[in-house]
Amino acid sequence: MRTASIQWDMQRPASTEAFFERAAFFVETAVTDYGAHLVVFPEYFTLPLLSLGPRRRAMDSIRALAEMTGGVNDEMTRLARQHGVWIVAGSQPVVRDGHLFNIAFIHGPEGQLMEQPKLHITPWERHAWDVSGGDDLVVVDTGIVKFGVQICYDIEFPEPTRVLADRGIELLVVPYCTDDRRGHLRVTRCAMARAVENQIDVVTAGCVGTLTRVPAANLHYARSGAFTPVDLAFPNDGIAAEAEPAVEQLLIADLDLDALRRSRGEGTVTPLKDRRRDLFGEAPKA
Repeated sequence: MRTASIQWDMQRPASTEAFFERAAFFVETAVTDYGAHLVVFPEYFTLPLLSLGPRRRAMDSIRALAEMTGGVNDEMTRLARQHGVWIVAGSQPVVRDGHLFNIAFIHGPEGQLMEQPKLHITPWERHAWDVSGGDDLVVVDTGIVKFGVQICYDIEFPEPTRVLADRGIELLVVPYCTDDRRGHLRVTRCAMARAVENQIDVVTAGCVGTLTRVPAANLHYARSGAFTPVDLAFPNDGIAAEAEPAVEQLLIADLDLDALRRSRGEGTVTPLKDRRRDLFGEAPKA
């Protein structure tokens, strides 16, 4: 299976149309030139759209961005249909019943639309934007692979990924948005741990660059990657592909699902099946 992570530069676009043209370029390139089956955008990658409008307080700006989410979804649905590809469209702010949520929308090649809310909200998101956490965990079945999505901070908690693994995922997608290398390393090192613990592949996509006109979201650092279990059938360091740090890039990764499936029964270690359920019980329900 081939994935494409878009390490997105948070630059101010010339216009809304130019923003969507750039997004379409990356999707078209990933599919047409590289044959990607899955394209992943980062968390909050639409924040640059706010730089086109008036300056606002942070709390007002994120709700203004939420008003654009419907249009973003329409465009991503169109791109997924046009190119016959699955797209994890990063994450977008959504207001429901007066509460603001951070939601990853998953678009399928036949018009499917699914969503995964962010479960764990960072102190920064609560303070700056008053974001609320969601409750659901979704498994997406593409016919090639079953995958789940964990947004940024969610990957720093092992329980959601364990639940998803028990529900049959073989791939985890992690859109993220961090302001410095420390934040990036928290996400990446936890992503690598989740790959080993659950014998899954993990693909990340992060934002880079500086966004000067948007309060509470001005600095961005990432080094997107694709990570595997660490065993004989995989790269020695568990890194299938890794972007250059802090620059815009389309990262292509080939993931061997057959090797992954074999490793679960025949690997040097088999942590997924060797769990001591008698001691620690089943994964929590969600």
